[in-house]
Order: sequence, then C-alpha cells, then structure tokens
Amino acid sequence: MQSKAIVVDHLWKIYTGREKNIVALRDVSFSVSKGEVVGVLGPNGAGKTTLCLILSGLLEPTKGTAYIMGEDVKELKRKACEKYVALYLAEHMRLWNAFIRLPALKYLEAVGAIRCIEGDLKKKAEEALKKVGLWEWRNEWPSRFSAGMKRKLMIAETLMYELPILILDEPTVHLDPASCIEVWDVLKELARSGKTILLTTQNMEEAEYLCDRILLLSKGNIIASGSPHEVKKLMKYEKITVKVSPRSREFVRLLEKIEDIVEVMQVKDVEDGTLAVVRSIKGSVEPSTLVKLAKSAGLKVLLLSYEELSLSDAFRILLKGDKNENKDLA
Repeated sequence: MQSKAIVVDHLWKIYTGREKNIVALRDVSFSVSKGEVVGVLGPNGAGKTTLCLILSGLLEPTKGTAYIMGEDVKELKRKACEKYVALYLAEHMRLWNAFIRLPALKYLEAVGAIRCIEGDLKKKAEEALKKVGLWEWRNEWPSRFSAGMKRKLMIAETLMYELPILILDEPTVHLDPASCIEVWDVLKELARSGKTILLTTQNMEEAEYLCDRILLLSKGNIIASGSPHEVKKLMKYEKITVKVSPRSREFVRLLEKIEDIVEVMQVKDVEDGTLAVVRSIKGSVEPSTLVKLAKSAGLKVLLLSYEELSLSDAFRILLKGDKNENKDLA
C-alpha cells in the first residue's frame, strides 16, 4: 500500500431520506499510485463529488473505507486535508471578493493568512503563481483576470497547502475551450512535478489529455476502468463513415438492414450527397459490401472511412448498459 497514494476499499455511501434512500456510491474499489493522474468520469449524479468529499475526510462513508497515504480516512477525518489532500471543488469555490482588487501575489498571501496556512506565505504564494503560469501577472488585480486566469488563481490557492495529493472536482466546468487548455497545461505540469491527481470530469477530451487512467462511474458503480486507450479498446465496435451521391435516405435504411451494423449514429444531407456514420462490429462490414450496397441503389460512394470509437462514444455505449461489454480492466 506504501506505493499507493489512495486506496479505496469497497466504499459505499447511502444518503437516507424521508421516503427513500439514495445510494451515491456502491461497493467502489480502486487505487491511485503516487504521481499518477486518475480521472473519474460520469454524468451528473454519478457519485463523483461524494467520492471527492469522502477521500478528503469531509464526509463519512456508510460502509467500506479509503486509505490516504496509508492512513484510514475514517480515522483521519478532516485531518486528511491538513496532512495529505488539497481539495478543489469548482462549483463551490469563488475568488475572495474582499481581496480581488489586491495584486495577485498579495491576494494569495491574504487568502493564505485567512486559511491559516503555515509557513512563509509570500514564498508559498510566489511558488504557487509560478506553478500555475501567473507569475508575470503577479501585480495585476484578479478582478481583471479572464475566466481561465481566475480558475488558475483558485488552483494556486489550493497549491499553497503544499500537499502531495490534489483532488479536483470538475476543474474546468463552465470554462471556454481556450481557458480549459490553460488549466490543462497547469495540471500537466503539476503531474510532471510528481503530484498525485484525482480529478472528476464530464469532459472526455480533458480525460484523454490529462489522465493516465480513467474510471467510468454511473449510478455509484464503476462500469469500466483503464487508460483512455484501453477503455476505447474494450469496445468490440468501430465507426464507419460513408458518403454517397446523390442524396438518399433510402441508403440509410439499407444500412440499417445489415446485421452487423448495430447503430446509425449520424445522418445528414450535404451539398453533394448524404453522409452516414454507423457503429458496426469490428471487422465485420467490408468496404466492398458498402460499395455494392450503394451501387444497387444507383448511388456512388464518395467517401468511406473506418475509425476507432472515441472515448465519448465508448462512454455513451457503456452508460446505455450494453450487455455485451466488459465491465473492468483492473
């Protein structure tokens, strides 16, 4: 366990209500190695934030437990955040309005003082700003920052604790693409420096860019795990894109009749024909089959390509509960 920063052992969390109980986490087990970046993906209500709060010692599990740097989180409780875990909850964190018209460096010093962070606050603030790429803006007011810069400043607040584990709950939620990339680059650099990072997200691109390993969480269950590449490889399907001319929705109906085509994922009429994207069992639908099918309908194939399913495709299929898919790589 010493090489593991986080070990989750048969963890349950059940919220009791007047009319019914809600199972937020259901027998969840996994581990995170020191220096690893692990993403927890899932829709709203999957249990992601509950997991973050339990691992930070701020919420008691119903059954099971978790170990943070070898110590039982049920014994650590809130001390988990004092000793090991820097927690960032995007939906619940805001800049401190009282200090947003101070220079960014002074802002962090003030926040550090209010949060009772020990040590040389000026030095810690300087190091945090450098780590998130805001050093050259240290004398600017946070009130003038872009959304991405503000989010990076909030991450800098978290880094001032200088703890070995970062738990980030949807760190880029509501950010525009450019601001997302700014935050991703900061997290990449922190990972290279040896930080252990557990982050939750609904952004598949973020997961592929940042994570060594991902866990797909649905209704409190881990339904798949592995590297982004491994999770995509779990799928026994591939994606076929075919464009025919002239336009023909009849061709789409013919595609649906092919036994090994599982789903028509997209259909649209374009200027020079009809474009269809289908999901089929890997290696089962030959290009010649599609060309012959088009020819039989008096159509010409203008484009035909085969590609691996995206992580978003894989997650969507797993969430639908495809009974033919494996559940775990671990």
